[in-house]
Amino acid sequence: MSEVRVRIAPSPSGFLHIGTAKIALFNWLYARQTGGTFVLRLEDTDADRTEEEFVQAMCDGFKWLGIDWDEGPAFGDEPQKGDFGPYRQSERNQLHRDAGQKLLSEGKAYRCFCTKEELDIERERAQKEKRPPRYNGKCRDLDAAESQARHEAGERNVVRFKVPEGQTIIEDLVQGTVETQNKEFDDFVILKPTGDPIFHLAVVVDDGDMNITHVFRGDDHLTNTSRHAMLFDALGYDRPIFAHLPMVLDEQGKKYSKRLHGANVLDWREDGYLPETMLNYVALMGWSPGDDEEIFTRDELVKAFSVDRLGKSAAKFDMKRLQWINGQHMRTMPIEELRDRVLPRLSEAGIDFSGKSEEWLTQMAAICQEKLKTLNEIVDYTDFFFKDIDEYNAKAVKKQFQKEGALDRLEIILAVFQENDCTTQALHDAIEAVCEEKELGLGQINPLVRLSLSGKMMGPGVFELAELLGKDECIKRLENAIEYVKGL
Repeated sequence: MSEVRVRIAPSPSGFLHIGTAKIALFNWLYARQTGGTFVLRLEDTDADRTEEEFVQAMCDGFKWLGIDWDEGPAFGDEPQKGDFGPYRQSERNQLHRDAGQKLLSEGKAYRCFCTKEELDIERERAQKEKRPPRYNGKCRDLDAAESQARHEAGERNVVRFKVPEGQTIIEDLVQGTVETQNKEFDDFVILKPTGDPIFHLAVVVDDGDMNITHVFRGDDHLTNTSRHAMLFDALGYDRPIFAHLPMVLDEQGKKYSKRLHGANVLDWREDGYLPETMLNYVALMGWSPGDDEEIFTRDELVKAFSVDRLGKSAAKFDMKRLQWINGQHMRTMPIEELRDRVLPRLSEAGIDFSGKSEEWLTQMAAICQEKLKTLNEIVDYTDFFFKDIDEYNAKAVKKQFQKEGALDRLEIILAVFQENDCTTQALHDAIEAVCEEKELGLGQINPLVRLSLSGKMMGPGVFELAELLGKDECIKRLENAIEYVKGL
């Protein structure tokens, strides 16, 4: 088999949509697994909707996910890569026009001079007769010389592809055999009155010219594929192998609207999710590993990926599952790497940690590693380390500080901290001993320690955070809590 060449060809009219990211991922996985080439091509012919900031946003999304391309357009400071460029559709216009002229000269296409009014009348007639609105072929058999003369005289026209008789059969890697009777299609437009190409012609010429061997794309394109197959055949290109994949659905089971948070891949970066997580999760929305394994690194996905386990059914987005997968990736991450990923989140929250040593910051990340579900949670889990407590959680005050005997237990806790080393093990042993001596449960002591030291109900292990705070700071905060309770 010739070298595998796959592509993603988004329209840069906005951000990188999560559905586009899914299609890109499966193309990329197949290329990496087979040692093939992954091409990024921008379908930027819609000048009114294409802006460089959207190109930047789309490429940034791919780069954040780790979906790197082997061939593609210039981006930022990076030059164009590859020998099949240009990789912007807007720069390939003459190739598309030439292909349209080739089909005209070979009698596989023709000029259509029907006016908009004529086509509207025909469409209304079809609706009244309850049949599909198809072009009636009025100009199909015009004499070639007459057609050319009218065109040269300036009469407005489009170029239509002459749909051949018979049937078109597609062997789709996901959908199976897709068989279409060609008579179901009218002679569709391939060149506009300006001579510019319609999408169907442009995408086929680009795929054919770039030697694309496999096209993984959304199943919303399935109805176009028969048209494209006809054009591949007519232009003399080898047809690529197709794989039409289901779209990404939101939590309500509807197509993931661009208006929803999370439709933009970079929303997940802002929300504190790892790119490894998004690759992992999006892969599982269209592919089954064949066992119960759910957690995959980028390299593991490449090794495990198999085209024959791509699914036909669309998967519904599941936030709880996504959070769980993110947590699993964070649990297995080397602690130094986790530290380096959470520190920018603290900076963004205005927290100054410059006075802390690298060893201290590493330990801070370590005591939170088993708790965090997103990188952003590091702020709520650790902000108390960097500032005095100016208020206590209201629910916790009512549940802990206002409980009968709270003041006496705080006095006991203070004594433990004053009399023992402020290490995780020493504090744990001392608290257990005093609980046994005073006939108290750990549930009567530990929440009071946490609230006094952090002002919160939840967070990293109470003795671990105490060790990081240090003995003097713990004693000061316990004394403050005692004064606070006395004033209630």
